[in-house]
Amino acid sequence: MRTLLAFIDGTARIGAYAAAIMIFAIASLIVAEVICRALLNISLSFAWEFSAYCMAGAVFCGAAYTLRTGGHVQVRLLSSAVSPRFQHWMEVLATAVGVVAAGFLAHALVTFAWLSFQRGAVSPTIDATPLVIPQSAVAFGALLFAIQMAARLVRLLIGEPADDEEPRRSFSVE
Repeated sequence: MRTLLAFIDGTARIGAYAAAIMIFAIASLIVAEVICRALLNISLSFAWEFSAYCMAGAVFCGAAYTLRTGGHVQVRLLSSAVSPRFQHWMEVLATAVGVVAAGFLAHALVTFAWLSFQRGAVSPTIDATPLVIPQSAVAFGALLFAIQMAARLVRLLIGEPADDEEPRRSFSVE
């Protein structure tokens, strides 16, 4: 079990690296667009479109690693007023709900990407980007997030810490 959890964590880290690369690509595309407009008086038709695709991919690909490291916003107003045992079971219940929601989202996005692939859907821009490419990045990230959420539930049920680090207090509302 621990080997599988370590594999899931490693895959989430790969997703985080992919998110970082996409964020770097966004910055590069926007800088290139600004330079081309200022110096050459031309616009890169694909810069804004590809930046938007990278943003969506980065958000989803980074979500699993953010979950594992305790980086998501947590509201602990109710849990701070109850016993630690009750807190634990509240977290288990919230994580189980999260598994269902993340699983539904991942299923929907994987299906969406698959349908775009089957239909050969392309963006309605001059670049006619095959939509399966950006949609696959988003679907991959959502799938990673759902798997990491399930791993979090397993960790809670076997008594392991749910996060790599204690969540930063500046991100939690108590």
